[in-house]
Amino acid sequence: MRLKTLVAAAGAALAMCSIAAVAGPDDSKLRADLPQVLAESQPGELVPVTIILAEQAEAFELTALRAMSKEDRRQFVINELKQVAGATQGGVLDILSQAEQNGEADRINPLWISNVVAARVSPDVALQIAARDDVAYLNYDRPVGNEVFPTEPALQLGGAGGINAAVECGTALMNAPTAWSNGYTGSGITVAVIDTGTCITHPDIQNQLWTNAGEVPGNGQDDDGNGFVDDVHGWSFDGGGSSSNINDTNGHGSHTAGTVAGDGTQGTQSGMAPDAAVQTVKFWNSLSGESAAWNCMQYTLDNGADLTSNSYGWAHAWSPDRVTWRTISENQFAAGLILVFAAGNEGGGTTFDNVRTPGDVPDMITVGATDCNMNAASFSSRGPVTWQSIPPFSDWSYPPGKLKPTISAPGVSTVSHNLCNGYRSLSGTSMATPHVAGAVALMLEANPNLDHYEVKQILKDIAIDRGASGPDNTYGHGFVDAWAAVQAALDAGCVADFDGSGSVDTNDVLAFLNAWNAGDGSADINGDGNINTNDVLAFLNLWNAGC
Repeated sequence: MRLKTLVAAAGAALAMCSIAAVAGPDDSKLRADLPQVLAESQPGELVPVTIILAEQAEAFELTALRAMSKEDRRQFVINELKQVAGATQGGVLDILSQAEQNGEADRINPLWISNVVAARVSPDVALQIAARDDVAYLNYDRPVGNEVFPTEPALQLGGAGGINAAVECGTALMNAPTAWSNGYTGSGITVAVIDTGTCITHPDIQNQLWTNAGEVPGNGQDDDGNGFVDDVHGWSFDGGGSSSNINDTNGHGSHTAGTVAGDGTQGTQSGMAPDAAVQTVKFWNSLSGESAAWNCMQYTLDNGADLTSNSYGWAHAWSPDRVTWRTISENQFAAGLILVFAAGNEGGGTTFDNVRTPGDVPDMITVGATDCNMNAASFSSRGPVTWQSIPPFSDWSYPPGKLKPTISAPGVSTVSHNLCNGYRSLSGTSMATPHVAGAVALMLEANPNLDHYEVKQILKDIAIDRGASGPDNTYGHGFVDAWAAVQAALDAGCVADFDGSGSVDTNDVLAFLNAWNAGDGSADINGDGNINTNDVLAFLNLWNAGC
């Protein structure tokens, strides 16, 4: 188990989480506006917080992970994360358990995707926990509603398509029909849509629902032992609790799911990947905060999603926990899960750094919005972003900062599902994001071994340049052509098929060893710039895995 420490701490206290907390009040670890919220709380009121443990898993070594099979890689990362959380959360959980008996804590929720415990606590309990050496800091888990899902009223800015179009204009503009005609429809790929839920009875989506094969519907039991009862098509992590009720009452999630995988049964082909499976993971009500979204992300990682479509984000003005968002995102990248996030709708702002969190995470696939003429939407958030004042990262200093968004896709007057029946038009980077997620599903059908970093690089490489020549902070690297992305995914090929014959066999081993002996650059399997025995091990691991 590899650990890193977010704050300096006494070794004995870090090694033994059960050691009692240091006596005396200490609010130095209460971040952002939490001190004020606690001070203004009413007698008996419990305040939602996230407790960030000092010990976190060390960054994972990408070269070693890529030598594993896709399944082994994910399970290895999950096991490491669970081990860190299990070994270090005990002391905090003991305090919370006692406080719960006294009516001073509830909704205790330990997570492992980052070493975090969420709960509602009294001010006294918050201070008691903050005084512990094994706690890095506490954040206010601010409840959010609609504002976390960046959507604009429909804007009519021109472009083809509309309610009566056979194929929605953005889907057509991204060249998805060409991918379909070549046999790539997202079949076999699971896209988790983290949003306000999905109306699972809409005729265009009811045949595209992810189904948990290990769960018996409606028997009130956790048949597959994953910790969730009757999670047949996904799960809901609303802030007031959690349940198997993933149905959408807002409409935002149904719309984004339709852009990922709607099959056009009712007359409009809205989905980019009409044969992909949509895993619905819901968070939305007035009680949901950052921890609800983190629970969603943890569920998708632990329950087989290939990628996630995320049409939400926290504006910096709301003081999100950017450190934990980045940690969680990078842990998922390491596990091989692909994340696609909205940039946000703050493009009308007068300051830089208005891309929402976690779209601001440096390695995130962050999506800006255009209309159906490939012109940037005025509302689409612009970069750059900076992490210069966010320790322990303290990188991407401004100027120049980190370019954002990564790429752009249609998000103006997008036609997709209207809750349970028919269609409606919405605008926002929320609408652009599932267009890209659907394109990624097509890519993964072509080459299921691609990881997040590889998908991101392909999207950058194939993007159609827009605006000023070269990458910029309006369009990112440009506009996504889904068919070009699929072709690039195919070209990325299977590393273990070294001779390009289309099959993985002993001839590939001989071809690799010949290249390795000759010092040929193609033998640099781990991409570190050196040709040595590490490349032999990496190749043989891939060969054993079949790709």
